[in-house]
Amino acid sequence: MRVIGLVAITVWLSGCSTTPMFPPAIMKDVEANTFDVRAWEDYAYHSSSATFVPHKVELAGQIIKVIQKPDGVVILAEEQLIDTHPVSSRANIQQDGAPWFAITFSGSVESSLLQAGNRLIAVGTTYRASREMLGGAPRMLPHLMAQCLHIWDTEGVKNMHVYSDAGFVEEYPPEERTICLESSPSGSVSRGGHGDVKKAAGGS
Repeated sequence: MRVIGLVAITVWLSGCSTTPMFPPAIMKDVEANTFDVRAWEDYAYHSSSATFVPHKVELAGQIIKVIQKPDGVVILAEEQLIDTHPVSSRANIQQDGAPWFAITFSGSVESSLLQAGNRLIAVGTTYRASREMLGGAPRMLPHLMAQCLHIWDTEGVKNMHVYSDAGFVEEYPPEERTICLESSPSGSVSRGGHGDVKKAAGGS
């Protein structure tokens, strides 16, 4: 009976486990829930002679604009609460005066995922602020050098719903991808919502 009980518990736990959004090695040393994004943004507007100290962080945002670069992309984003189910959750209501930041990613990302309004989570290292063109004028923004991105194509399923036999209405689940830079210069790795992995052109 004891052995059967252990097997049952093991099966139940494995059934309840979920695949991590990012590899454990990527999440190592990430400052979780302690990084002050607003202070980071303020630092960009008030240049200081103090030595810049980089931080490894995980940030969530909504895409405002995407700038294509020869070696990757720069994603201008507005900070959002970290939410692994941004479509079904009420937590994605826009915050008034939320900080803006730029994400630099030296890899290839599918163009369908880079629509303004899409939600994302990025893991990377903070970098010194620099100017990006926004609304026809340069704006000083703090930068995050991303190692991994997870993007939801929320704009692609906007106003789409699923109707169940019981009459319940749910928002249609968006396509989502996890893209991480490889340690080698061969490119980046893209992982879909169902665990499929493929190589994406680009470089680290």
